Amino acid sequence: MGFVRRLLRPRLLRNALVPDETWATLLGQHPIVSGLTGDEERGLRELTTLFIHEKTFSAADGADLTDHLQAVIAVQACLPILKLGIDWYENWRTVVVVPEGYREQFSEADEAGVVGDWEDDVSGISEPDGPVVLSWEDIELSGWGDGYNVVIHEAAHRLDLTDEADNGRPALHPGMDPEEWRRVFAGSFVDLRRRQHSRKRRSKIDRYATESDSEFFAVASEYFFEKPRVLTAEYPEVYRLLAAFYRQDPAARRAAGKAGRGKPAS
Repeated sequence: MGFVRRLLRPRLLRNALVPDETWATLLGQHPIVSGLTGDEERGLRELTTLFIHEKTFSAADGADLTDHLQAVIAVQACLPILKLGIDWYENWRTVVVVPEGYREQFSEADEAGVVGDWEDDVSGISEPDGPVVLSWEDIELSGWGDGYNVVIHEAAHRLDLTDEADNGRPALHPGMDPEEWRRVFAGSFVDLRRRQHSRKRRSKIDRYATESDSEFFAVASEYFFEKPRVLTAEYPEVYRLLAAFYRQDPAARRAAGKAGRGKPAS
């Protein structure tokens, strides 16, 4: 099935590319994609097209799943894989949209085997063997460059699973050192946990990142694309490794975009 899908992609991109008007709207509504080069913008548009056509979208609990909302989800989901390719989402088949955040029941065993149950508010969830569920309300709050992005957060969880474990480390590229990744991310995770209880060193990064290694990776990915300067200021080594993995440098891209807007018209 995957082989056939790859064969059909060139025809799909020729005949069903995201329409010009829709694409212009998406770029205008999402500051996090500003500063892309012409080639990067074309690549993101193609990935967005493939995501829309290759993933199954469905609505639940009365959510209104329009073509535009599918495109809004797709363009943000594809920003992390801009330099990686759509096949990095082979483990992501379905997107379910619900109207707003909801309460979810969780269960987890500790190191001693004692199982704890609790409820929590969620805006999205990524089931390892199931769909990604996203709140429409939180999708609307994503992409503005303020550090919050439910789509990128759940997309990072799908990428996290590419090494076949939900451990805060995706399948790394050749030349990337798994031990360095573990050391940098583990040390930063511990430091962030300590800082949550410090008045003088309180972090600007959302405290949800301290829930687990996988949540630290997902939240760090949000800041990497949404507010890269916060991540470079607080955890530059985490930023460096994410830049190596995603093969992007949003901080430099954002700075270049601002410099370009500041130039007088010629």
